[in-house]
Amino acid sequence: MSRTTWKTVASQARIEYEVKKSVFIADVAPVHSGEEATDFLRKIKKEFPDARHHVYAYRAGDEVVEQRYSDDGEPQGTAGMPVLEVIRHQELEDVICVVTRYFGGILLGTGGLTRAYSTSAAQGIEAAGPCRMAILELYLVKLDYSLSERFQYAAKKSGFAIGDILYEDLPIVPVYCAKEEKEKLLTLVNDITAARALVTHIGSSAAKIEE
Repeated sequence: MSRTTWKTVASQARIEYEVKKSVFIADVAPVHSGEEATDFLRKIKKEFPDARHHVYAYRAGDEVVEQRYSDDGEPQGTAGMPVLEVIRHQELEDVICVVTRYFGGILLGTGGLTRAYSTSAAQGIEAAGPCRMAILELYLVKLDYSLSERFQYAAKKSGFAIGDILYEDLPIVPVYCAKEEKEKLLTLVNDITAARALVTHIGSSAAKIEE
């Protein structure tokens, strides 16, 4: 059965973390499959071809969540697994974290490596913005300019998610709602616009519901 809600990251992000002259560069991105994760890893390796290690971990998939990790030459259990554990601890899916390391000449020890990779991953995920997603019904509400801001405010206050506003001859407000809240949304539209808005059902779509 396909999932209806899950936690992931909102966007791609990069942070740098330095420990005893070793530089750890964490790149975090939303991905939707193992193939996308592999492509992202390949892009990072191409960007930093002279780095000693490209440690990574990811969890991705819909009906079946695939998870993989690699120490990429670091001592076993000190790199890839700690990164994966950070992802799992935050209950994230559809995300990859690649931590690129430039060795600074000073050995960190197994405990130091584990802490460095965990910290880098945690900071990268925080920068990428953890958020919760859901499969919701998407409606486009076309209404007068004079009512657009009032409707958006009321919709958000009622718990609906609003997408980026489209502008044609009149503004079009994308609204995401659960199937069982369709009538609640239509009532809200009619109350604010005196039933003069055009409401179009687009179908199901993934939407961010909280950060």
